[in-house]
Amino acid sequence: MPLIVDKEAVRMEILMAFQRCIDKKPLTNVSLRDIAAEAGMSHAKLLNYFDSKEELLISYVRYTREFMSQKCIEWFKGHPRADYGSNIEYMNAFMSYVARGKVGEDRPNATTQTYVLAHYNERVAELIKDEFKQWRTVMEACLKEIYGDEVGAREAEGMMILIAGTFICNYNNALTGSISDDIIGSFDKLLKN
Repeated sequence: MPLIVDKEAVRMEILMAFQRCIDKKPLTNVSLRDIAAEAGMSHAKLLNYFDSKEELLISYVRYTREFMSQKCIEWFKGHPRADYGSNIEYMNAFMSYVARGKVGEDRPNATTQTYVLAHYNERVAELIKDEFKQWRTVMEACLKEIYGDEVGAREAEGMMILIAGTFICNYNNALTGSISDDIIGSFDKLLKN
């Protein structure tokens, strides 16, 4: 009887191996052989799932897009606004999740490198633009569900900028304070006349 292989599970295993490789060295220095070794498979086996490093990278960018959209939706559905004392407290809780994630998530953490690569690779650039377009739509729908129709695309885009900045700064250990210390509220002084 032939062995039944879950091809999607193997592809995900390869993507996670790719991510672990990127944690160790720059994306441009990671080879398919490095990724295969990290995944515990032969280079030839990896090529059965991804024909090239670019194809693997494209799959990783798509995984990032789907992951971030789905996790935002899940967070807002699982955290009713009524459970928080204020809008600032609520958004700070969300931003804390953005920075840290949940234990056990296969969170894409190589997005910083892929965003930079998009500057040099037209195909990756188009996928990143598509990722942000989808993410903006998801964020707008989530915010409207919580705050009503008075919020829209501008607020969604503002949240995306804040999310991307928090994610990148936290990934690079560049934050000076605790991520849970009133992130949104820190803008209060800037908004007062």
